[in-house]
Amino acid sequence: MDKKCVWESGLAAEFWNNGRLPFTVYDVHGHMGYHPQICMSHGTPEKMVRHLRRSGSKLIFSHHYSLFDNTFSNQQVYDIVKQYPDDLRFYLSIIPHDPERIEKDIEMYDQWKPYVCGVKILAAYHKVKITDAKFDKILTFANEKKLPVLFHTWGNSANDGAEPVLELTKRYPDITYLIGHSFYWSPEAVERVVNESKAKAYFELTSIPGQEGRIEVLTEIAGGKRILYGTDLPWFDEYQAIGGVLSARISDEDKKAILHDNAVDIFGSDLP
Repeated sequence: MDKKCVWESGLAAEFWNNGRLPFTVYDVHGHMGYHPQICMSHGTPEKMVRHLRRSGSKLIFSHHYSLFDNTFSNQQVYDIVKQYPDDLRFYLSIIPHDPERIEKDIEMYDQWKPYVCGVKILAAYHKVKITDAKFDKILTFANEKKLPVLFHTWGNSANDGAEPVLELTKRYPDITYLIGHSFYWSPEAVERVVNESKAKAYFELTSIPGQEGRIEVLTEIAGGKRILYGTDLPWFDEYQAIGGVLSARISDEDKKAILHDNAVDIFGSDLP
């Protein structure tokens, strides 16, 4: 293995010297709003956008409140994003225990475009398995529309881990699966999805800083064209997360694919 410091050349050196890259970084996994379990310095839209602009990033997010509080609607998230059309896009936040809200959001989806560009499912927190009938309506809609769906899969739980994700790829083959927090997946699970999935599936990196060697393993198994960059902003920092990708022992071509190209391939003209 080449022992030369990765920060001495290529994209890593450019970011080190200039504080940004020669292309837009697309963060496909963020949130918004504060959380009682942690001190967050970038919880408001204004502070988040300021931080994104410093690092040359743009964000697709699901609001904390719209994921957990059915009184905070996706319409309210849309109203926020409209104020920052050059920086933000949002996922439709799904609360499986509220079928009426799902129905209303499906009806509004096309009216909210291009600011909405996919669906976010947080099954582990809602304690409903992603293969449960409570998700049928939104997943059928996403399949018909060929939408990206971001799944929280941290911990490989029975509700949204490798097995149920793989089952869904066979049931809904026209969804683009964004496997959130996939650094936690075993190499064997990644291989199974790569080899057995009936749909497009991408492995997303949120929370990976500090997990030495995981990006290299994912790239070796899935290839750089199947990996996406995310941060969980405002939980984690854009600079730390970009640095985590740039310091990986992978090619600059793969780094650019992870930070930019793959998001463009998935979201296309919906991106800011």
